[in-house]
Amino acid sequence: MEKFYLTTPIYYASGKPHIGHSFTSVFADVVARWQKSKGKDIFFSAGLDEHGSKIEEKAKKENKDPQKFTDEIAQSYLSAWKSLGIEYSDFIRTTSLKHEKGVLEFIKKLWDAGDIYEGEYEGLYCVGCENFVLERNLVDGLCPDHLIAPQKIKEKNYFFNLKKYLPEIKKKIEKGELKIIPDSRKNETLAMMESGVSDFSVTRENLQWGISFPYGKNQTIYVWADALMNYATVLDYPNGENFKKYWPPDLHIIGAEINKFHSIYWPAMLMSADLLLPKEIFIHGLFTVNGQKMSKTTGNIIDPIELAEKFGADAARYLLLSQFPASEHGDVKAEEFARKYNSDLANGIGNLLERSFTMMIDYRGGILGDKNGLEEKIKSSVEKTEKNYENNFDNYKLYEALADVFAFIKKLDVYINEEQPWALNKNKDNKLDMVLSTLLFGIEKIIVWLEPFMPNKIGEVKNHILKLQSGKLKKGDKLGLFPRI
Repeated sequence: MEKFYLTTPIYYASGKPHIGHSFTSVFADVVARWQKSKGKDIFFSAGLDEHGSKIEEKAKKENKDPQKFTDEIAQSYLSAWKSLGIEYSDFIRTTSLKHEKGVLEFIKKLWDAGDIYEGEYEGLYCVGCENFVLERNLVDGLCPDHLIAPQKIKEKNYFFNLKKYLPEIKKKIEKGELKIIPDSRKNETLAMMESGVSDFSVTRENLQWGISFPYGKNQTIYVWADALMNYATVLDYPNGENFKKYWPPDLHIIGAEINKFHSIYWPAMLMSADLLLPKEIFIHGLFTVNGQKMSKTTGNIIDPIELAEKFGADAARYLLLSQFPASEHGDVKAEEFARKYNSDLANGIGNLLERSFTMMIDYRGGILGDKNGLEEKIKSSVEKTEKNYENNFDNYKLYEALADVFAFIKKLDVYINEEQPWALNKNKDNKLDMVLSTLLFGIEKIIVWLEPFMPNKIGEVKNHILKLQSGKLKKGDKLGLFPRI
């Protein structure tokens, strides 16, 4: 059986999950379900990055030790993913023993390759970014992302010799051996490399909360040499059966803000450790909420658990992925969720299924018998939609795949209004059987297309169809897929 290993980033455990994290994880879950439907052996990893000075500071403010603080944050993520129906294979935490053991083995590989050296760094460090920042990128002296002043730092660190690997990485990206999707992100990555990328720190001095660096006094392994290794340690690197079975990753799914670390730093470290590179990196855009960046100050952070409680897990998944194309930056308008739920789900697919099944029960008792042919224009539309759907999924265009499916749903609604099955039934027209069979044919296609997005609701529809075809549904039995709100 062909394997498919995909990952989300491990999110930073400084706070509870929001819809930005949820978007990435739902996106990955949909891809995983689609790949599984194609008969592949799936490993889907999720997790949390739990080390660093920011965690230490947050825990201190709440009078908790860092482990207790991150345990609570981890539970909030587990609850959120459960509420959204995200079915990962494993959830890796960087505080776990298996992660620490894997990281130390990995660092040894880099050290033995001669790619780690001691140096001194002097510059500005943003605690929020967990990264060094350039003065020219500050806005009024503040980090533009976190609106805090970076700290001036001068300390001894150990660095990774990134420059050694840049020519080879560039060549692999250009040839598509390391495939970055979409092309706009590929071009951004190449432009970054062209403008100059420096060697980066793999340790911090006197940082308590993290994995101790074995080759230097008072040194702790720094975020990217620690966190990025989750993709291997979740598989029990270096000798675990899962690592042997699933490595390398077939797909990393990340946001644009961490492109450099995944598309440049990570491949370089893997080359140093003599490990195979990921096959594809899909980089989605960033989004604002109601025109503003998400923050507690503006009060526009949307809790994924609350979203799922209000609309249901499957509807929440749809609302997240149908906002705008994943390859682009976009804006989520929270007040549009209810309108979109009613228009697309309650009045769209929900209404189509309800009226179709009702007519099948009322006019034929649910038993349609042999299909007396199918309407050619609907068959043709199915073929076109199916082709577009496959192509969109192959390129991780989930927004576009959904748009095509819902356009087909509208076509079936138009077909009903044109053919008027109620009139055909009244006039005892034989065409009624073909119309109802065509509707069922279209619906069966829709549920295949939507199952990765709405697994629970589509499961209900499948059961409804089984009852329908066995004559067990009666007049008045309602599917009630997406009640209006």
